[in-house]
Amino acid sequence: MQATKFVRSAIAGAALVLAGPAWTATAIPVTVNAKQEASLPGKFIWFDGVTDDPAASEAFYGAVFGWTFQGVGTGEHRYTLIRNRDRNIGGLLVRPRDAGATRGARWIVLMSVADPVRAASFVEAQGGKVLVPPVRFAGRGTHALFRDSEGALFGVLNSETGDPPDGPLVPGNFVWVDLFAHDAARAGAFYRGLAGFDVSPTNVAPGITRLVLASAGIPRAAIVAMPKESTDTGWLAFIEVEDVAATSAKVAAAGGRVLVEPRPDLLRGHGAIIADPLGGIVGIVNGRKAVAMATAPAAATAPATATMSGPAREPAK
Repeated sequence: MQATKFVRSAIAGAALVLAGPAWTATAIPVTVNAKQEASLPGKFIWFDGVTDDPAASEAFYGAVFGWTFQGVGTGEHRYTLIRNRDRNIGGLLVRPRDAGATRGARWIVLMSVADPVRAASFVEAQGGKVLVPPVRFAGRGTHALFRDSEGALFGVLNSETGDPPDGPLVPGNFVWVDLFAHDAARAGAFYRGLAGFDVSPTNVAPGITRLVLASAGIPRAAIVAMPKESTDTGWLAFIEVEDVAATSAKVAAAGGRVLVEPRPDLLRGHGAIIADPLGGIVGIVNGRKAVAMATAPAAATAPATATMSGPAREPAK
């Protein structure tokens, strides 16, 4: 399956805009750290899932990744913290499925920024859209929801307690994000101006280049150029796993689907794309093996959709 096929499905973004009202109204508690940490602008520090069936989402992700969940609030203001190995890594928001919608779940990535108000001004000045203006919640910080200049949906957060420190890769944690964009150079300039990323090209195959976004000397994300005929752009988050094939089997057993199977030409079998039973789509990867493959001479023959210029370090437990 070509990358653009699952990308179209993963980020058919109109429904995500509708997450805005719930996202604004929910008084989310302390989510990033329970103790004060340093701020790491440019790091993707939080991941919100929007679901119309939180019980089904919890059952699936708990079975596949071993996540645990802690509900806070009630009714339309209910929010569920996602915990991995006793650390908060994301959350679930409840949003009823719209009439005729085929998918009941989406994921939103949030990056750390020093000033969400400045970020909102920058997004608008660069042709993006502010879907949820910066709003502060005590104990969490200030967050906002945007679309970039090509329409990709993402959030920003300035946490009152700082950001998760960089550390070893931990199975079950979100470890990487890819942006699928029509104009990679333009997208690179946009996010450089937004969050101060260092943007550098990386050759992943003969004649194929990805742009890597780095902050504090650590790669945080990559930009993947999409064919002109593709209509949707957006961010895709990856979760660290110890064994991609075994995790893929768990996905099927829990009622999900493997959209892009592990295969020798896809990170040498160390990466896959999955969908939960409600349609939420994420990537899975063995980051240690993927990074080792990317730095090996044989990586020059890997396809663009299979090579990950991922981080060597990620939030510690």
